[in-house]
Amino acid sequence: MERLTRRDLPVALFAAAGSSAGLQPIVVSINILFDQGAHSGKGLRADELAKFDRSQDRARREFAVSGIFFQLQLTEGAYLRTQGYSEIPEKFLAANAINLFVTAALGYDIDRERTGGSSSGPRGRRPPFAADPYFKTFLGLGDASEATLAHEYSHHFTLDTQRPPSASGNFWADMRNDYWLWRQRRGVPIAEFRACARSKWARLTDAVPLR
Repeated sequence: MERLTRRDLPVALFAAAGSSAGLQPIVVSINILFDQGAHSGKGLRADELAKFDRSQDRARREFAVSGIFFQLQLTEGAYLRTQGYSEIPEKFLAANAINLFVTAALGYDIDRERTGGSSSGPRGRRPPFAADPYFKTFLGLGDASEATLAHEYSHHFTLDTQRPPSASGNFWADMRNDYWLWRQRRGVPIAEFRACARSKWARLTDAVPLR
C-alpha cells in the first residue's frame, strides 16, 4: 500500500487483480483520521504510520478474497476530545463512511481489554451521551497487532455494529469473525462479510479500478 499522507491525493482506491473471481465487487468507504494530538500534539511517528500502512494493506489483501475493496479518504486535523469520555469532534466525521481514528494508544473508556481496537455503530441518545449516527473504528497502534484492523473491519462487514452491543454477543462475534478471517486468509471467500453490501458506507459496483 502507498502511504496516505498530507502530501498524497485525498482519495485512493485499492484493489487486487485476480481475487474474488465471480463476486460482484463491494467498495467500502473509509474516512481515515490520524490523531493530530498524539505525542503531545506532534502527531503519529513515521514508524507508527508505517505500521498502519501494513495493517491496512493486510486488510486490503485479505478482504479482496471476498470481493471487498477499500476507498480511502484522509481527513486532516482530527483529535480526540476528552471530557470524562473520549469523542471525535463531529466536524471530522463522515456520515457515509467508516470513520477510522488512528492513534498511538487508546484510552480505557474505548479499549478496556487493551486489544488496540474498538468499533461501534450508530446509537440513540442515552445520558450523558447525545445520539451518535456515525460508524467508527478506533485503532491504537501501541497495543494493536497488524491483524487488529482487519478484525475491526469484520465487525462492520458482518453488521455487528448495527446491532445492540452486549458482552456475550461481542465475545461470540469476536470468535466467529476470527474464524472467518482465518478461512479468508486461506483463500476462502466469506459470504457473511458481504452482508455489508447495502450499508450506507458500501456500494456494489461492476468494476474496481487498479491503482
